[in-house]
Amino acid sequence: MTLGIWIAFLIISTCSSVPLQPIRKCDADCDYNITQLIQSKGYPCEEHKVLTKDGYILGVFRIPHGRNSSSIGRPVLLQHGLLDSATTWVMNFPEQSLGYILADAGYDVWLGNMRGNYYSRAHVKYNPDHDEEFWDFSWDDMARDDLPSMIYYILNATKHTQIAYVGHSQGTLIAFAEFGRLNNIVQNNVSFWAALAPVAQLGHIKSPIKYLSPTPIVDDIARLWYLLFGRNEFLPSSSMIHWFAKHACTEAIIDREVCENIIFILCGPETNNMNSTRVPVYTAHEPDGTSVKNMIHFAQGVQSNLFQAYDYGSPEKNQLHYNQSTPPEYSVRPMKIPTAVFWSGEDWLADPVDVSYLFDNIQNLVYEKYIPDYNHLDFVWAITAYKVMYPDLINQMQKYHPSN
Repeated sequence: MTLGIWIAFLIISTCSSVPLQPIRKCDADCDYNITQLIQSKGYPCEEHKVLTKDGYILGVFRIPHGRNSSSIGRPVLLQHGLLDSATTWVMNFPEQSLGYILADAGYDVWLGNMRGNYYSRAHVKYNPDHDEEFWDFSWDDMARDDLPSMIYYILNATKHTQIAYVGHSQGTLIAFAEFGRLNNIVQNNVSFWAALAPVAQLGHIKSPIKYLSPTPIVDDIARLWYLLFGRNEFLPSSSMIHWFAKHACTEAIIDREVCENIIFILCGPETNNMNSTRVPVYTAHEPDGTSVKNMIHFAQGVQSNLFQAYDYGSPEKNQLHYNQSTPPEYSVRPMKIPTAVFWSGEDWLADPVDVSYLFDNIQNLVYEKYIPDYNHLDFVWAITAYKVMYPDLINQMQKYHPSN
Protein backbone atom coordinates (compact mmCIF):
# COMPACT_ATOMS: atom_id res chain seq x y z
CA MET A 1 0.00 0.00 0.00
CA THR A 2 1.52 3.32 -1.01
CA LEU A 3 1.86 6.18 1.44
CA GLY A 4 -0.81 8.25 -0.32
CA ILE A 5 -3.35 5.44 -0.22
CA TRP A 6 -2.46 4.76 3.42
CA ILE A 7 -2.94 8.37 4.44
CA ALA A 8 -6.21 8.58 2.51
CA PHE A 9 -7.42 5.44 4.26
CA LEU A 10 -6.41 6.89 7.62
CA ILE A 11 -8.27 10.13 6.96
CA ILE A 12 -11.43 8.41 5.72
CA SER A 13 -11.51 5.88 8.55
CA THR A 14 -10.88 8.56 11.14
CA CYS A 15 -13.52 10.88 9.72
CA SER A 16 -16.12 8.15 10.05
CA SER A 17 -15.67 8.09 13.81
CA VAL A 18 -14.80 11.69 14.69
CA PRO A 19 -17.33 14.51 14.32
CA LEU A 20 -16.33 17.22 11.89
CA GLN A 21 -15.32 20.49 13.45
CA PRO A 22 -15.09 23.96 11.93
CA ILE A 23 -11.93 24.52 9.91
CA ARG A 24 -9.36 26.40 11.97
CA LYS A 25 -6.88 28.68 10.30
CA CYS A 26 -3.44 27.17 10.01
CA ASP A 27 -0.28 29.11 10.84
CA ALA A 28 0.89 31.10 7.80
CA ASP A 29 4.22 29.26 8.05
CA CYS A 30 2.45 26.16 6.71
CA ASP A 31 2.14 27.78 3.27
CA TYR A 32 5.52 29.51 3.08
CA ASN A 33 8.41 28.12 1.11
CA ILE A 34 11.81 28.33 2.76
CA THR A 35 12.61 31.78 1.37
CA GLN A 36 9.31 33.19 2.59
CA LEU A 37 9.74 31.45 5.92
CA ILE A 38 13.15 33.03 6.49
CA GLN A 39 12.18 36.48 5.25
CA SER A 40 9.00 36.50 7.34
CA LYS A 41 11.22 36.32 10.44
CA GLY A 42 13.19 39.39 9.39
CA TYR A 43 16.27 37.67 7.91
CA PRO A 44 17.77 38.03 4.44
CA CYS A 45 17.66 34.97 2.19
CA GLU A 46 19.37 34.06 -1.07
CA GLU A 47 18.66 31.05 -3.29
CA HIS A 48 21.56 29.37 -5.07
CA LYS A 49 21.72 26.49 -7.55
CA VAL A 50 24.59 24.03 -7.20
CA LEU A 51 25.38 21.67 -10.07
CA THR A 52 26.87 18.26 -9.23
CA LYS A 53 29.27 16.36 -11.47
CA ASP A 54 26.51 13.96 -12.46
CA GLY A 55 24.02 16.67 -13.38
CA TYR A 56 21.79 17.15 -10.33
CA ILE A 57 20.78 20.72 -9.54
CA LEU A 58 20.69 21.33 -5.79
CA GLY A 59 18.76 24.16 -4.18
CA VAL A 60 20.96 25.80 -1.54
CA PHE A 61 19.78 28.72 0.57
CA ARG A 62 21.82 31.37 2.32
CA ILE A 63 21.23 33.61 5.34
CA PRO A 64 24.27 35.88 4.95
CA HIS A 65 23.83 37.73 8.23
CA GLY A 66 21.54 38.18 11.20
CA ARG A 67 18.66 40.57 11.74
CA ASN A 68 20.68 43.23 13.53
CA SER A 69 23.82 43.27 11.41
CA SER A 70 24.84 43.57 7.77
CA SER A 71 28.32 42.15 8.38
CA ILE A 72 28.94 38.79 6.67
CA GLY A 73 31.01 36.35 8.71
CA ARG A 74 32.62 33.01 7.96
CA PRO A 75 30.48 30.35 6.26
CA VAL A 76 28.80 27.37 7.91
CA LEU A 77 26.85 24.70 6.03
CA LEU A 78 23.87 23.02 7.72
CA GLN A 79 22.84 19.68 6.21
CA HIS A 80 19.48 18.03 6.87
CA GLY A 81 18.61 14.41 7.56
CA LEU A 82 16.73 11.63 5.81
CA LEU A 83 13.36 12.64 4.25
CA ASP A 84 14.05 16.19 5.29
CA SER A 85 15.05 19.51 3.73
CA ALA A 86 16.85 22.71 4.63
CA THR A 87 13.59 24.01 6.09
CA THR A 88 14.24 21.89 9.17
CA TRP A 89 16.81 24.44 10.41
CA VAL A 90 14.38 27.41 10.33
CA MET A 91 10.94 26.01 11.18
CA ASN A 92 10.92 27.13 14.80
CA PHE A 93 11.04 30.73 15.94
CA PRO A 94 14.30 32.74 15.60
CA GLU A 95 15.42 32.19 19.19
CA GLN A 96 14.89 28.42 18.80
CA SER A 97 16.13 27.53 15.28
CA LEU A 98 19.82 26.85 14.72
CA GLY A 99 19.86 28.56 11.31
CA TYR A 100 18.71 31.86 12.79
CA ILE A 101 20.82 31.52 15.94
CA LEU A 102 24.01 31.03 13.92
CA ALA A 103 23.18 34.00 11.68
CA ASP A 104 22.65 36.20 14.73
CA ALA A 105 25.96 34.90 16.12
CA GLY A 106 27.72 36.40 13.11
CA TYR A 107 27.96 33.41 10.76
CA ASP A 108 27.19 33.28 7.04
CA VAL A 109 24.67 30.42 7.11
CA TRP A 110 24.18 28.09 4.13
CA LEU A 111 21.34 25.55 4.11
CA GLY A 112 21.91 22.51 1.89
CA ASN A 113 19.43 20.21 0.16
CA MET A 114 20.25 16.71 -1.03
CA ARG A 115 19.31 15.45 -4.48
CA GLY A 116 15.70 14.39 -4.85
CA ASN A 117 14.11 16.40 -2.07
CA TYR A 118 11.57 19.18 -2.59
CA TYR A 119 14.19 21.85 -3.29
CA SER A 120 16.50 19.63 -5.39
CA ARG A 121 14.15 17.91 -7.87
CA ALA A 122 16.06 18.99 -10.96
CA HIS A 123 18.65 17.59 -13.34
CA VAL A 124 20.29 18.77 -16.54
CA LYS A 125 19.03 15.68 -18.40
CA TYR A 126 16.35 13.81 -16.43
CA ASN A 127 12.82 14.81 -15.42
CA PRO A 128 11.99 13.56 -11.89
CA ASP A 129 8.31 13.20 -12.84
CA HIS A 130 8.99 10.98 -15.84
CA ASP A 131 12.50 9.53 -15.80
CA GLU A 132 13.34 6.61 -13.55
CA GLU A 133 17.03 7.40 -14.04
CA PHE A 134 16.64 10.53 -11.93
CA TRP A 135 15.91 8.39 -8.87
CA ASP A 136 18.82 6.01 -9.34
CA PHE A 137 20.78 7.27 -6.35
CA SER A 138 21.46 6.59 -2.68
CA TRP A 139 23.44 8.33 0.04
CA ASP A 140 26.63 7.09 -1.65
CA ASP A 141 26.02 9.71 -4.34
CA MET A 142 25.15 12.39 -1.81
CA ALA A 143 28.45 11.81 -0.01
CA ARG A 144 30.59 11.56 -3.13
CA ASP A 145 28.98 14.33 -5.22
CA ASP A 146 26.43 16.50 -3.40
CA LEU A 147 28.44 17.33 -0.30
CA PRO A 148 31.71 18.31 -2.04
CA SER A 149 29.78 20.22 -4.72
CA MET A 150 28.09 22.37 -2.09
CA ILE A 151 31.28 22.93 -0.11
CA TYR A 152 33.27 24.05 -3.15
CA TYR A 153 30.41 26.25 -4.34
CA ILE A 154 30.26 28.01 -0.96
CA LEU A 155 34.03 28.51 -0.88
CA ASN A 156 33.98 29.96 -4.37
CA ALA A 157 31.05 32.27 -3.57
CA THR A 158 32.50 33.54 -0.28
CA LYS A 159 36.22 33.48 -1.16
CA HIS A 160 36.95 31.70 2.11
CA THR A 161 39.18 28.63 2.29
CA GLN A 162 37.25 26.73 4.98
CA ILE A 163 33.72 26.27 6.22
CA ALA A 164 32.16 24.82 9.36
CA TYR A 165 29.67 22.01 8.90
CA VAL A 166 26.70 20.85 10.97
CA GLY A 167 24.91 17.65 9.99
CA HIS A 168 21.80 15.97 11.34
CA SER A 169 21.09 12.25 10.82
CA GLN A 170 21.75 11.52 7.11
CA GLY A 171 23.71 14.78 7.07
CA THR A 172 26.17 13.12 9.45
CA LEU A 173 26.17 9.84 7.53
CA ILE A 174 27.34 11.43 4.30
CA ALA A 175 29.93 13.49 6.17
CA PHE A 176 31.44 10.45 7.90
CA ALA A 177 31.52 8.68 4.53
CA GLU A 178 33.10 11.54 2.57
CA PHE A 179 35.38 13.07 5.20
CA GLY A 180 36.74 9.64 6.10
CA ARG A 181 37.52 8.65 2.51
CA LEU A 182 41.21 7.82 2.03
CA ASN A 183 43.17 10.65 0.41
CA ASN A 184 40.11 12.89 0.68
CA ILE A 185 40.96 16.53 0.11
CA VAL A 186 37.59 18.18 0.81
CA GLN A 187 38.08 17.70 4.55
CA ASN A 188 40.97 20.19 4.29
CA ASN A 189 38.30 22.79 3.58
CA VAL A 190 36.31 22.03 6.76
CA SER A 191 37.71 23.47 9.99
CA PHE A 192 35.06 22.05 12.35
CA TRP A 193 31.98 19.95 12.18
CA ALA A 194 29.19 18.97 14.54
CA ALA A 195 27.27 15.70 14.25
CA LEU A 196 23.72 15.85 15.63
CA ALA A 197 22.03 12.45 16.10
CA PRO A 198 24.99 10.80 14.31
CA VAL A 199 24.46 7.86 11.98
CA ALA A 200 26.90 5.38 10.44
CA GLN A 201 26.21 1.82 11.58
CA LEU A 202 22.47 1.09 11.80
CA GLY A 203 22.17 -2.44 13.12
CA HIS A 204 20.54 -1.54 16.44
CA ILE A 205 17.91 1.00 15.42
CA LYS A 206 14.53 0.78 17.12
CA SER A 207 12.57 2.55 14.38
CA PRO A 208 9.89 0.49 12.61
CA ILE A 209 11.92 0.93 9.44
CA LYS A 210 13.86 -2.11 10.64
CA TYR A 211 10.87 -4.30 9.80
CA LEU A 212 11.38 -3.54 6.12
CA SER A 213 14.77 -5.28 6.16
CA PRO A 214 13.61 -8.69 7.39
CA THR A 215 15.51 -11.22 5.29
CA PRO A 216 19.13 -12.36 5.22
CA ILE A 217 19.31 -11.86 1.44
CA VAL A 218 20.07 -8.28 0.46
CA ASP A 219 18.55 -8.67 -3.01
CA ASP A 220 15.23 -9.60 -1.38
CA ILE A 221 15.26 -6.30 0.51
CA ALA A 222 15.49 -4.41 -2.77
CA ARG A 223 12.68 -6.48 -4.30
CA LEU A 224 10.50 -5.92 -1.25
CA TRP A 225 10.99 -2.14 -1.30
CA TYR A 226 10.50 -1.89 -5.06
CA LEU A 227 7.36 -3.99 -4.80
CA LEU A 228 5.93 -1.82 -2.02
CA PHE A 229 7.04 1.62 -3.19
CA GLY A 230 8.08 1.42 -6.83
CA ARG A 231 11.46 2.52 -8.19
CA ASN A 232 11.24 6.28 -8.06
CA GLU A 233 10.39 8.70 -5.27
CA PHE A 234 9.77 7.79 -1.64
CA LEU A 235 7.60 9.99 0.62
CA PRO A 236 7.57 13.08 -1.58
CA SER A 237 6.18 16.38 -0.44
CA SER A 238 2.67 16.29 -1.84
CA SER A 239 -0.58 18.19 -1.87
CA MET A 240 -2.21 15.40 0.17
CA ILE A 241 0.39 15.70 2.92
CA HIS A 242 0.03 19.48 2.93
CA TRP A 243 -3.75 19.16 3.18
CA PHE A 244 -3.34 16.63 5.97
CA ALA A 245 -1.04 18.98 7.86
CA LYS A 246 -3.16 22.09 7.49
CA HIS A 247 -6.52 20.58 8.35
CA ALA A 248 -6.09 17.33 10.23
CA CYS A 249 -3.21 18.56 12.38
CA THR A 250 -5.05 21.68 13.44
CA GLU A 251 -7.74 19.39 14.86
CA ALA A 252 -10.25 20.32 12.19
CA ILE A 253 -10.76 16.62 11.51
CA ILE A 254 -8.66 14.53 13.87
CA ASP A 255 -6.66 14.98 17.02
CA ARG A 256 -3.13 16.36 16.78
CA GLU A 257 -1.78 13.21 18.45
CA VAL A 258 -2.37 11.30 15.20
CA CYS A 259 -0.05 13.68 13.38
CA GLU A 260 2.54 13.44 16.11
CA ASN A 261 2.41 9.66 15.87
CA ILE A 262 3.00 9.81 12.12
CA ILE A 263 6.07 11.97 12.65
CA PHE A 264 7.53 10.06 15.57
CA ILE A 265 6.77 6.51 14.50
CA LEU A 266 9.98 6.54 12.47
CA CYS A 267 12.13 8.79 14.62
CA GLY A 268 11.43 8.01 18.25
CA PRO A 269 9.00 8.39 21.13
CA GLU A 270 7.25 11.66 21.76
CA THR A 271 8.87 13.92 24.31
CA ASN A 272 7.96 17.16 25.97
CA ASN A 273 10.65 19.00 24.02
CA MET A 274 8.49 19.90 21.04
CA ASN A 275 6.18 22.88 20.67
CA SER A 276 2.91 21.10 19.90
CA THR A 277 1.42 24.23 18.33
CA ARG A 278 4.08 23.96 15.59
CA VAL A 279 3.08 20.42 14.57
CA PRO A 280 1.00 21.69 11.59
CA VAL A 281 4.07 23.60 10.39
CA TYR A 282 6.35 20.58 10.72
CA THR A 283 3.96 18.30 8.88
CA ALA A 284 3.33 20.89 6.17
CA HIS A 285 7.04 20.83 5.33
CA GLU A 286 7.82 17.18 6.08
CA PRO A 287 8.51 14.67 4.63
CA ASP A 288 10.35 16.14 1.66
CA GLY A 289 11.20 13.02 -0.27
CA THR A 290 14.12 10.90 -1.38
CA SER A 291 14.61 7.91 -3.66
CA VAL A 292 13.41 4.40 -2.93
CA LYS A 293 16.97 3.27 -3.66
CA ASN A 294 18.21 5.50 -0.85
CA MET A 295 15.76 3.88 1.55
CA ILE A 296 16.95 0.45 0.42
CA HIS A 297 20.51 1.52 1.21
CA PHE A 298 19.43 2.43 4.74
CA ALA A 299 17.60 -0.91 5.06
CA GLN A 300 20.75 -2.75 3.96
CA GLY A 301 22.66 -0.99 6.72
CA VAL A 302 20.09 -2.09 9.28
CA GLN A 303 20.47 -5.70 8.18
CA SER A 304 24.25 -5.84 7.80
CA ASN A 305 25.25 -3.39 10.54
CA LEU A 306 28.05 -2.35 8.19
CA PHE A 307 28.96 1.17 7.16
CA GLN A 308 29.31 0.38 3.49
CA ALA A 309 28.32 1.34 -0.03
CA TYR A 310 25.09 0.27 -1.73
CA ASP A 311 24.86 -3.50 -2.30
CA TYR A 312 23.65 -4.32 -5.80
CA GLY A 313 22.52 -7.77 -4.70
CA SER A 314 25.03 -10.15 -6.27
CA PRO A 315 28.81 -10.55 -6.56
CA GLU A 316 28.54 -10.05 -10.32
CA LYS A 317 26.66 -6.74 -10.09
CA ASN A 318 28.92 -5.47 -7.33
CA GLN A 319 31.94 -6.39 -9.46
CA LEU A 320 30.56 -4.22 -12.26
CA HIS A 321 30.09 -1.22 -9.98
CA TYR A 322 33.03 -1.53 -7.58
CA ASN A 323 35.48 -3.91 -9.22
CA GLN A 324 35.01 -6.21 -6.24
CA SER A 325 32.33 -8.73 -5.30
CA THR A 326 31.17 -6.94 -2.14
CA PRO A 327 30.40 -3.27 -1.54
CA PRO A 328 33.39 -1.34 -0.16
CA GLU A 329 33.16 -0.34 3.48
CA TYR A 330 33.56 3.23 4.63
CA SER A 331 36.00 4.13 7.37
CA VAL A 332 35.72 6.99 9.85
CA ARG A 333 39.27 6.71 11.16
CA PRO A 334 41.05 8.70 8.40
CA MET A 335 38.88 11.75 9.20
CA LYS A 336 41.00 14.54 10.73
CA ILE A 337 38.45 17.35 11.15
CA PRO A 338 37.80 18.50 14.75
CA THR A 339 34.46 16.83 15.48
CA ALA A 340 31.75 17.41 18.08
CA VAL A 341 29.06 14.78 18.66
CA PHE A 342 25.62 15.36 20.18
CA TRP A 343 23.66 12.18 20.90
CA SER A 344 20.82 10.75 22.94
CA GLY A 345 19.48 7.70 24.72
CA GLU A 346 15.97 7.96 23.24
CA ASP A 347 16.97 8.17 19.60
CA TRP A 348 15.39 5.38 17.56
CA LEU A 349 17.59 5.99 14.50
CA ALA A 350 20.92 6.76 16.17
CA ASP A 351 20.95 4.08 18.84
CA PRO A 352 23.62 4.39 21.55
CA VAL A 353 25.10 1.01 20.57
CA ASP A 354 25.58 2.20 17.00
CA VAL A 355 26.90 5.57 18.15
CA SER A 356 29.58 3.76 20.16
CA TYR A 357 31.09 2.62 16.85
CA LEU A 358 31.72 6.28 16.04
CA PHE A 359 33.31 7.01 19.40
CA ASP A 360 35.65 4.07 18.82
CA ASN A 361 36.73 5.44 15.43
CA ILE A 362 36.68 9.24 15.50
CA GLN A 363 40.32 10.31 15.87
CA ASN A 364 39.77 14.01 16.52
CA LEU A 365 36.76 14.13 18.84
CA VAL A 366 36.94 17.52 20.51
CA TYR A 367 33.56 17.49 22.26
CA GLU A 368 30.62 15.21 22.95
CA LYS A 369 27.34 15.78 24.73
CA TYR A 370 24.77 13.20 25.76
CA ILE A 371 21.18 14.43 26.07
CA PRO A 372 19.21 11.61 27.72
CA ASP A 373 15.64 12.45 26.73
CA TYR A 374 16.03 13.70 23.14
CA ASN A 375 14.55 11.77 20.23
CA HIS A 376 15.90 11.92 16.68
CA LEU A 377 14.04 15.09 15.70
CA ASP A 378 14.62 16.99 18.92
CA PHE A 379 18.13 17.90 17.77
CA VAL A 380 16.63 20.22 15.15
CA TRP A 381 13.09 20.93 16.45
CA ALA A 382 13.19 20.86 20.26
CA ILE A 383 12.25 24.15 21.88
CA THR A 384 14.83 23.41 24.59
CA ALA A 385 17.76 22.96 22.15
CA TYR A 386 18.68 26.64 22.32
CA LYS A 387 19.42 26.11 26.03
CA VAL A 388 20.72 22.57 26.35
CA MET A 389 22.65 22.09 23.10
CA TYR A 390 23.17 25.04 20.74
CA PRO A 391 25.28 27.17 23.13
CA ASP A 392 27.75 24.28 23.49
CA LEU A 393 27.78 23.76 19.72
CA ILE A 394 28.48 27.43 19.03
CA ASN A 395 31.16 27.62 21.73
CA GLN A 396 33.01 24.74 20.10
CA MET A 397 32.53 26.18 16.63
CA GLN A 398 33.97 29.52 17.75
CA LYS A 399 37.15 27.75 18.93
CA TYR A 400 37.89 26.14 15.58
CA HIS A 401 35.92 28.34 13.18
CA PRO A 402 35.33 31.83 14.61
CA SER A 403 32.50 33.78 13.04
CA ASN A 404 34.87 36.54 11.92
